[in-house]
Amino acid sequence: VSGVTKGIGRTREQRVLIMVVVMVICFLLCWLPYGIMALIATFGKPGLITPSASIIPSVLAKSSTVYNPVIYIFLNKQ
Repeated sequence: VSGVTKGIGRTREQRVLIMVVVMVICFLLCWLPYGIMALIATFGKPGLITPSASIIPSVLAKSSTVYNPVIYIFLNKQ
């Protein structure tokens, strides 16, 4: 019986690990373009980043708050 319990526990841990890895990857994919754009705007040539070019990374970064609950809903079995 303990072998079955360990197997179930291991699969739960693997699912949680997958969920956390997916959340971290999505977080990086959402915030990395914004971070790069902010660094270029701060340390690059003045006017290099136009306001229209900064819209997509900004929207992508702000939309990351929507992705975490969606990932959690699809990857959590409980």
